[in-house]
Amino acid sequence: MVKNIIFDLGNVLIKYDPKTFIETCVSEKNREQFISSVFHSDEWQDLDRGTLSYEKAVEIFSERNPEEKIAVERLFKNNIQDALFPNMKNIEFVKRLKQENYKLYILSNFHRESFEMISEKLEFEKFFDGKIVSCYYHLLKPEKEIYDLILGEYNLSPEETLFIDDTKANIEKAKELGIQVVHLTSLEELEKKVREKL
Repeated sequence: MVKNIIFDLGNVLIKYDPKTFIETCVSEKNREQFISSVFHSDEWQDLDRGTLSYEKAVEIFSERNPEEKIAVERLFKNNIQDALFPNMKNIEFVKRLKQENYKLYILSNFHRESFEMISEKLEFEKFFDGKIVSCYYHLLKPEKEIYDLILGEYNLSPEETLFIDDTKANIEKAKELGIQVVHLTSLEELEKKVREKL
């Protein structure tokens, strides 16, 4: 029986869409280079891990994309909010789960400044019972330690816990640890997929 539900954020409760930012702020000829050298870079993961500052990231990404220095600065000045679009339907569903007395948690790879801004905007503190966000612990999904941390920190029994994530590797690791899982491939299916497990 599920008592605890752990949510990833990106592409579960919040649409992560760098494409929108790229199309709005980066000139067409530089877009491919910008995506690979910023969003798909090792440094992007370092930001999630909390081992790289935004200040240093701006420096690195500006050097790589000298023609797009203004776009790099804008991206970080806005704490990546130009690439994040909360799915209010899914967030309302989470609030309903809270009213149904499920214990709700966040387990997400996220940059510190970006998480703090979106957490405040969406008032996560009001309906989540706890959170493990990568940047505060220098750990990333699907590393086993981050799952052990959330289970231990909140005394969660794996078989009573459901974890929702959009990334297959993250789901597979949770399954290995005996956690029930939903691999979410579409934001629109969150409520349906979760209800099937409850």
